[in-house]
Amino acid sequence: MKPQSILKFLTLILFFFTVPASLFAQVMLQGKVLDAESRKPITNASVYFNNTQIGSVTNDKGQFKLYAPRLYNDLVISAVGYERAIVNVAESNSSYTVLLKEKANNLMEVRISSGKNNWQKWGDLFFRLLLGKNNHITSSFKILNPEDIKFYYDEQDHYLEAHSDKAILIKNSLLDYTIHLDIEDFTYNIVDDELNYNSAAYFEGINKIDKRRQLILSNNYLGSKMHFYRSLYSKTLESENFRLYRYHSVKNLKKESVSRTVQLYRIKKMAAGAKGDELLKLSDNRDSAAYYKKILLQDDVLKWDTTQVDYRQYLAYDSLNHKMTFKFSDTLMVVYRRSFDANLGLFRSHVGNAQQATRVVELKTLLYLTNKDGVQLDPSGFCLPNAILMTGNMGDRRLAEHLPYDYVNSP
Repeated sequence: MKPQSILKFLTLILFFFTVPASLFAQVMLQGKVLDAESRKPITNASVYFNNTQIGSVTNDKGQFKLYAPRLYNDLVISAVGYERAIVNVAESNSSYTVLLKEKANNLMEVRISSGKNNWQKWGDLFFRLLLGKNNHITSSFKILNPEDIKFYYDEQDHYLEAHSDKAILIKNSLLDYTIHLDIEDFTYNIVDDELNYNSAAYFEGINKIDKRRQLILSNNYLGSKMHFYRSLYSKTLESENFRLYRYHSVKNLKKESVSRTVQLYRIKKMAAGAKGDELLKLSDNRDSAAYYKKILLQDDVLKWDTTQVDYRQYLAYDSLNHKMTFKFSDTLMVVYRRSFDANLGLFRSHVGNAQQATRVVELKTLLYLTNKDGVQLDPSGFCLPNAILMTGNMGDRRLAEHLPYDYVNSP
């Protein structure tokens, strides 16, 4: 063998031993981010696959490069002062040029310009709406940059808006990871208790795994939307302790009316600056408060019935795009069976593994489809478009219990 050939051979061997083996199993995505008008590069723009741990920032030339075990649907690009862009990634393309438009002053910014409605007044409500109501879980979370979040409360129509030009940084001190959350169009209808917002999330540091972290993350995963969607896609719903039912009910309209009255009373107190126990009251009138308390203890429905169904009838597989369509017309109820440790206040894993559990509970969620075409699922548990409304257990599991799409459950 010639000296030049030997040198090339040794160089090749050195390359294979020095390049991390994980790169060979990954795909690479690259591109550049430019100002839409000037075509100048945008430095330090965040680039990440939505709701994953896979992300980067642009360099001084506006360039970025990402490595991932697979391609996810939405590539998010955001920068301060610009409108967020979401690129639907195609497997046939590995290079992108993204043009960001400058943000124009919108109505929300005009409304909050006075600084009248601030974090001290609305922060607690915003935190619960975003993270969830489970204090055992949310107690380890903290919003690191509350000063970047601005609020507007409409006193006539009783809705709250929130806005932030920067990503909201949410730290989980227990598990030592941070969620970078870009939110848009955050609106909460207080009387109807309806929350709507668009968001994109990047998880930083959640992949630091040890046994304790695995147990907590697995606890969040089991029975979640992600778990449900992945089980649907793989057609393992029943073996994963889920059951699906057709659902019909007669609502308790009196309780709904009282709930709206109490909700409106409390939000007026909050707008006036009330804190603590003042916000727990049901009414200033003692007799009304006693009546409301009695009604609120009633069930949400007066009667209901269910019929178990075969979930496979609602599924259609698209082999070309590796997507599963989930389509139904009736209201469905999902029941997930888990064991519950009353002493720790924690759900454990599957029923069969819960030797120390005190009881088995059935976690119920109602599903409503908002369009006629159904939704598309992919293997990661991503739902496209997000057109399923959920009320009940899975609907109540908010950001504090969410996991990135590249999370792999290892209980």
